[in-house]
Amino acid sequence: MNLVLIIVDTLRRDHVGVYGNDWISTPSLDGLAAESIRFTNAYPEALPTIEARQSIYTGNRLFPFRDHQSRKGDNVRWPGWHPIRESEITLAEIMSHAGCRTGLVTDVYHQFKPAMNFHRGFQQFAFIRGQEGDAYVSSARMTGVDISHYLHPSLAGTAGEASHRRYLANVADCHYEEDYFAPKVFREAMRFVEDNRNDDFCLVVDCFDPHEPWDPPRWYWELYDPGYEGQDLIWPPYGPTDDLTRAEIDHIRALFAGEVTMVDKWLGLFVEKMRALRLLDDTLVMVVSDHGHSLGEHNVIGKLSQCQYPELVDIIFMIREPGGEGAGRVIDEFVYDHDILPTALARLGIDLPRPVDGTDLWPLIRGEASGRAYVTGSMGEYARYQDETYRFICRFDGGERQLFVPGDDPELASNLAEKMPDVCEELFGRIREDAGGDLPVISPESLRRAGPWYEQV
Repeated sequence: MNLVLIIVDTLRRDHVGVYGNDWISTPSLDGLAAESIRFTNAYPEALPTIEARQSIYTGNRLFPFRDHQSRKGDNVRWPGWHPIRESEITLAEIMSHAGCRTGLVTDVYHQFKPAMNFHRGFQQFAFIRGQEGDAYVSSARMTGVDISHYLHPSLAGTAGEASHRRYLANVADCHYEEDYFAPKVFREAMRFVEDNRNDDFCLVVDCFDPHEPWDPPRWYWELYDPGYEGQDLIWPPYGPTDDLTRAEIDHIRALFAGEVTMVDKWLGLFVEKMRALRLLDDTLVMVVSDHGHSLGEHNVIGKLSQCQYPELVDIIFMIREPGGEGAGRVIDEFVYDHDILPTALARLGIDLPRPVDGTDLWPLIRGEASGRAYVTGSMGEYARYQDETYRFICRFDGGERQLFVPGDDPELASNLAEKMPDVCEELFGRIREDAGGDLPVISPESLRRAGPWYEQV
């Protein structure tokens, strides 16, 4: 039996039709969900990008980021943003040892930075170059492009402007839809399954879109914001939305929605290729997103660790069994992304080489086991807790507490922490318990970007 794991970066749960969205077109995901087991309460154990993939690839928790140290060759300093540890055994390594042809197709360039090595265990891998700040081509190639059309004024003369120039140079030769990143990723994935259709294989298709910069072909965003004539803020600055107009926020959302629809189209073409090759009846297909992105909700744009609200942490997760067994089943219990590895291996009949923190979900799916009462997780120096009644967010030291009752307050507009201190203390205790004791102090020194000798102070 084959395994295909599709990871879609930054895909918000509330931006997919089958999960309740009524304005963004996602027919491929909706159709796949109809053939799949769908999870409605799936959450990342840790985020953002690299942290989530550590959990997915290893089946183990990364929270609470003990002994973190930022690495040379990378300017991202989130706690937990580091290579998969040598002591960990990855999904690719396990599948390779079991005799499968293992492949990775991705444009998530963070995995290929000098310090990372996330392609460990894959017998073949395709790295689609040029996303975001990938050091791909010279910024001098950005000729004939008016950067002011894309750049928010607050970023002029900053590292943000340099990032825009890098990205726009990377995509200078992008003229047709097939030149965009999601099409490239899924077309390469189609090649992999064609090449390896006669062997047992494990393929990870890891698509960076709809992560920013958001620049889908015009015909995609015009579905959601026809007639717009202002700036295309493809990479807006993180933080409060105070200096954005309503029209700009609406257009940012349309750009994002356009990317979602483009990803959906090409994901669907890949699934149809699998169907045409008669591989779906012998393949376990798992689709998950790593996290979301705030798009003006709570008056912020971006991935902010203190804003671990639904728009950031609610993810999609579905499993299509070979032949579509269990199609349409909906699982409402809490699950994590680090449940993916043990669940996949159990269905494929492959033994775990050692215990992991994740849980095999098949007993839950078959109704033979009960689910978790709550989930915890983290981003940066902020932890979160969620059960059927509460959502709770706080710093690792217990400060800046936010407590919400979504049943009474779906928009999470009323922070009840001051009114319910005992509840906050109880939930913080559960976070500490899941973390294995007191949460670590993330020191500024451990987060300092590690550079060459002339940057050391």
